[in-house]
Amino acid sequence: MSLGRHKGLGTLIGAIAASMFWGSMCWEAAAAEPPEDIVGTTRAAVTTARLTPRDTGSRYGQALGAAELCTGAKVTDKASALPALYADAELDEFKAQQKKIYDAWIRVKHCVREDDPNQCKVIIDESCAAASTEIGPKGTAFPGLLEFSRP
Repeated sequence: MSLGRHKGLGTLIGAIAASMFWGSMCWEAAAAEPPEDIVGTTRAAVTTARLTPRDTGSRYGQALGAAELCTGAKVTDKASALPALYADAELDEFKAQQKKIYDAWIRVKHCVREDDPNQCKVIIDESCAAASTEIGPKGTAFPGLLEFSRP
């Protein structure tokens, strides 16, 4: 199936899923303290790209969700450094957006469509393809937040 044919579907499903608040996740425990040099280079990349805490929170949530759903996906040190870039109100904004996006991925993970069970697989496959394109090693939105190992 061509991803281009359902370009609007992935965006629509992502928006719907992102708007649903589902469960809670203590994601802070999953992120280890990144090395200082990674924090510095990541801070420079965020500054150069003029990303807001909300933007980076979105991408971090996307990376965490993709790592959980997409075969062979793993969050990089660069992604793990993102929370260390913020404090106070900016950190709160980052965390709120990260949680919203991560929760959307988890909602997709638990997708059940009795009328069309293949729809859930299509949504997951398109979400993983988008994550690879946007935040994978050669990502178009924020490269290097996610890496893939193929078995």
